[in-house]
Amino acid sequence: MQQLLAWGVLPVINENDALSSAELRFGDNDTLSALVATAVGAHQLLLLTDVDRLYSSDPRCDVNAQPITDVHHPRDLKQFEAGAGDGGRWGTGGMTTKLAAARIATASGVTVHLADGRDPARLAGLLEGDRGGTVFHPHPEPLGNRRSWLAHVLVPEGELCLDQGACQAILHRGASLLLVGVTAVKGEFEANRPVLLRDPDGQELGRGLCTLNSSQVRQALAVTDGEASPVVVHRDALVLQDR
Repeated sequence: MQQLLAWGVLPVINENDALSSAELRFGDNDTLSALVATAVGAHQLLLLTDVDRLYSSDPRCDVNAQPITDVHHPRDLKQFEAGAGDGGRWGTGGMTTKLAAARIATASGVTVHLADGRDPARLAGLLEGDRGGTVFHPHPEPLGNRRSWLAHVLVPEGELCLDQGACQAILHRGASLLLVGVTAVKGEFEANRPVLLRDPDGQELGRGLCTLNSSQVRQALAVTDGEASPVVVHRDALVLQDR
């Protein structure tokens, strides 16, 4: 894509391609747009829809719906995403997918504009520097391309259950996951494949690339020889669920 842009060619990327195989599908074009924006290092992502901005609820059904012009904090974005629900045009295939795309893009440092695509002049204004009806501001500490791909694209092939000490080291000291902090392994996977990391309560702590395959982890857990504990998931290949 970078080379096409350098040649002055504008790529048009659409998931609804008859030649696409199942493993290349990302869920919807809103999600795909956020992933592409992250991959090419875009500064801004424009999401066009059939409302002028984000509202506190569906303005088609609720006369008291309040317009929202700016979303600054990832926690607020998650609340709006949860409130969008999964029904009707405000839910699946509607505002929910736009909010999910905004979450992915802003986590990687991309500013997202939500705007009314029914007005032919709106896109021209956005490209000239106007703002959308709602602006989602980027995370102050972007994930980066690799971690964004790990967090939002790769499908976990197994799970590692961690003890409390490992969770604290990962959360508060930015540590890698050592084998000594693993209490159990679920699923079958090869080395350097994505896995879920779960805390002692079974909640998802994050995701990472496991340096060992599932059989090696199980074998190592069964042996207590006092040797130095190997790194199972390096901190550079780990992303937290709620950061």
